[in-house]
Amino acid sequence: MRDITINDILKMLLAHIKLIIIVSVVLALGAYIYADNFIQKTYSSSTMICIMTNSTTMVDSETDEDGRMSSNSISASQNLAENISIMFSGASEIKAIRPAGYSVSVAQVQESNFMRITVSGADSQVCADTANAVRNAAPEVVEKYYKGGEAIPFGDPAVAPSSHSSPNATRYAMFGFIAGLVISVLVSIILEVIDTTIKSSDDLYKMYDIPVFAEIVDFDSEGGVKKK
Repeated sequence: MRDITINDILKMLLAHIKLIIIVSVVLALGAYIYADNFIQKTYSSSTMICIMTNSTTMVDSETDEDGRMSSNSISASQNLAENISIMFSGASEIKAIRPAGYSVSVAQVQESNFMRITVSGADSQVCADTANAVRNAAPEVVEKYYKGGEAIPFGDPAVAPSSHSSPNATRYAMFGFIAGLVISVLVSIILEVIDTTIKSSDDLYKMYDIPVFAEIVDFDSEGGVKKK
């Protein structure tokens, strides 16, 4: 069996360098086109509120059929971000605002009392309008469910984003290029391994351990001189 060295592998890849480049570029381009044209685009719009608290005690609650919260669902040991997130996700006021197919998240900003409201969905303007509606409803929701808490709108209202947040077509293209590179390299190596033709005196020596002392020149071959 022929021993394959790193130098042999490099020669194999150089012999098929055009194939490797073409396959990698084609898959990268295909992945980009697929992501940009055939995957549902998602937009995200955000705004902020500030939670002012005299106490960190949440009204013990659990969501019932009306969206209200009843006892023992929220532990007093949970931090502010977790409490606010649970409160907004369970409040009937927020459920009434959120359109079908859109997500609403309320996340803490760098362990502060500032909370970022983010709405994601298929329409950029609906995302912005929903985020602002949640922002406007926040004072009522916090007053209702959070003892000693007050929500204050902070910063600018949400605006409709000009570009989608996902999918990231460039990232798809990068993954496509990597996949094409791996596939084409493997194919190139396999093609060389299964090729049993002798291309040079070095191949003859490696396969049969027979030294080559001379080569016969074929003057009749097409294109000029050819060695035999």
